[in-house]
Amino acid sequence: MIGGFTENFSRSKHFCRYCVIDRETFQNSPTELALPRTKQSYKNSVIELTRSPQLADVHGIKFDSVFNILKHFHVCDPGLPPCLGHDLFEGVVSTDLSLYIKQLVTVGKHFTYNQLNRIISTFKYAGADGNNKPCEIRADSQKLGGNAAQNWCLLRLLPLLVGDRIKNPLEDEIWQLCLLLRKIVNMVTAPKIHANQVAYLKALIEQYIDSRFSLFPTTPLKPKHHFLLHYPELILHFGPLIRLWTLRFESKHTFFKQCARKLHNFKNLNSTLAERHQLLQAYLQAGNMDSVEDVIRKVLPMLQENDFNNLMTHLTGIGVQMSCDLQFVTLEDIKDIVPLIAARRLVHHFNNRDVLIHPTGHEDYTSGQLSNCPKGSSSSGQATHVPVQVSDWVSSYEVPWEKMPPNLRQCVAQGKRPRKQELLVMVRTIVDSIQKVCLNPSRSQCSEIARRIMEKYPKSFADITMEGDLIGCGYGSLLNQIKTRVEHVNRDNTLVRVRKPKRINENESTPSSESTASKCAKTDGYGCINWHPVDLPEDETPESVEEKRKEMVKLFSQEGPRAAERGQVEEWMKTTYASQRYAINNNPPPSIDELKDQWPFLFMKRFLCAHFNTLTGIDVNTRLTESLNRKGKKVLHFFECQLSRWKKDVKTVLKDINQAGKEDVDYGVASIIATMAYFKEKEDALFLLADVSINLLKKAAMMVSVTGDSVFIAKKWMLTMEGRVIMEQQELTDFQSALATLFGCYYVFNVQYQEEAMNTLEFIQRFILRINPDGTKCLSKSQISRASGKRVQRKITSLNPLVASFIRELVEFDWQNY
Repeated sequence: MIGGFTENFSRSKHFCRYCVIDRETFQNSPTELALPRTKQSYKNSVIELTRSPQLADVHGIKFDSVFNILKHFHVCDPGLPPCLGHDLFEGVVSTDLSLYIKQLVTVGKHFTYNQLNRIISTFKYAGADGNNKPCEIRADSQKLGGNAAQNWCLLRLLPLLVGDRIKNPLEDEIWQLCLLLRKIVNMVTAPKIHANQVAYLKALIEQYIDSRFSLFPTTPLKPKHHFLLHYPELILHFGPLIRLWTLRFESKHTFFKQCARKLHNFKNLNSTLAERHQLLQAYLQAGNMDSVEDVIRKVLPMLQENDFNNLMTHLTGIGVQMSCDLQFVTLEDIKDIVPLIAARRLVHHFNNRDVLIHPTGHEDYTSGQLSNCPKGSSSSGQATHVPVQVSDWVSSYEVPWEKMPPNLRQCVAQGKRPRKQELLVMVRTIVDSIQKVCLNPSRSQCSEIARRIMEKYPKSFADITMEGDLIGCGYGSLLNQIKTRVEHVNRDNTLVRVRKPKRINENESTPSSESTASKCAKTDGYGCINWHPVDLPEDETPESVEEKRKEMVKLFSQEGPRAAERGQVEEWMKTTYASQRYAINNNPPPSIDELKDQWPFLFMKRFLCAHFNTLTGIDVNTRLTESLNRKGKKVLHFFECQLSRWKKDVKTVLKDINQAGKEDVDYGVASIIATMAYFKEKEDALFLLADVSINLLKKAAMMVSVTGDSVFIAKKWMLTMEGRVIMEQQELTDFQSALATLFGCYYVFNVQYQEEAMNTLEFIQRFILRINPDGTKCLSKSQISRASGKRVQRKITSLNPLVASFIRELVEFDWQNY
């Protein structure tokens, strides 16, 4: 376009910027080059255009380029360099490689598309290739679906991916054509190339074009194939063409595209993008030595001016630019610049403080580190507060209660829960007062403030169930509201949100096995009190426990489930509990089939629930019998009394319940289906209406209704896990037993909640089962957005805000209306 040439390659008669070849000549003699374009031929074409304005173009020229007015430049001498990204990787490589792969799959039968895609997805990429992993190859596409870098990666690694599957590689013409294209690309993209190699490159390109033309006569060559013929000459003019491609500029342009996409503001967009770009450049180039001076003067206020100047000069010389660089300064670096004691004080301060410099120039010294749980420990129903060192402003911070609404202060004084509107005003007031001393408080700092408020006024602000049990730490909802308000206030201030990355202690660079085990225990031991026991029962040894396990396997193989009636089996299952946990917690974790072979009785409801009781301290059958039906009625009453408030999904479920007949409906099932509709989770994420012969869906854990026309009136249940039935309908006589077994599987077998039903499952866990540890049992990093329906990144918090909000509404509704 900027050269005055026609930009429509597919229809233009003269499509080349470097010679005047026409389309017919190219299709008949693809390796032929026409007369090169010159200044004079370009000028003649422009003159002819001036004389005949009705012509769209003359020899592929539409107008005189503005660049031709330059004294030492012309678009034909030496010309405009090509872009390898568009011409080669998104042009020739994309179309030809797709064509060759299709031929290797359909004609040569060397591999299938599924095999190739599986190899691409499982291949271990190194370096930059990990970011440019090739995309999936589709059978119905005429070109590769990836970008330039992905297509280049696929071509380079193709021999490693499928080379061993080619039956006769030396005789297969298509495979040899792939290798020839790969060789050409390697030479064209070389950062250095000898003049003698350019002649060899020209011969290879002509051979490739000729072979491509003869092997695929029904698939015409594209103009970008012709551009390849000019590459040897262009390399002699411009040097290696990889230095001239436009992907560097495309990468720079990505910043502006992302800004425009995220800002959703198209009024004077150029001004907005320019401002954001200047802020970014200022941040990247800023060397904030003023903050370094402030830190040193604060630690060494009595340091002599001469020593101070020498120290600043020395720090600048070794590369210190910002205060966050000071953590890497050692005693050896400065002991000869300042007195030894002063040097030691500085290094001690650098190593024991995390310094955050805010745009206001104030320093925020924080050091909040949580210790991992010791090996074998686990979360329990009661929240355990770990002491956290907080910065000075947090320890002296006072909540401005005098600025709160009068109604809220009255509720707090009377031990009542404030209304939602008053709580929002309180959060805004707290955040406004916090920002006077710290613009961007960390989550640990907000957590400390929320904890103090909850402990001072638990009846007004604690997260509790109907029974008065704390949910998680007890202040998760208030913490989320405060932190969300902070992020909202700082949404337009990019610099305030910048944080220094966590400093990693050199002594902790290689985690020990103990720390790894404790992290695992903290995750998989969610809600457990006896997740990984170490000691065996008295008078038991590993050999005696293993002997009992083998005896149980033998009994089960001979008598089947009837062997559970033997009294000794129940005793043996209690005795071997530690060995069962060791097998389940093994790394890598065993499959369900392997566990079933080793511990067959564990897959019976009776022993699974007993294991769950030892694991969590909760009798799941008793807890569900007491809670499910009673609380299920309350949940349904909550939805029915506010019918106009709900959207279509909840109203449809309530209508189905009424149609099924309330006398026949199981309130436990109905309340959970209504809850899933409230959370916008699909019913088949947890339930499946099916016959016993159906192929069960392969999900982590699922209850399956096997009789009846509706889940609401189902009478028989069975449980599946990893795509197979693990609990038959003879064991699960009603919904309560099915739900008890389901949660037994989640906790006993260390299974995470599936993200499709994670909100409902956590609600059942906290509201009905009353298992209320801090954190969540779904650690998926992404989820389906309830608003857009697209997959988005999931923020993992200490308490699911959706579940906490729903439980709070239920509790408050129960107090006021039921």
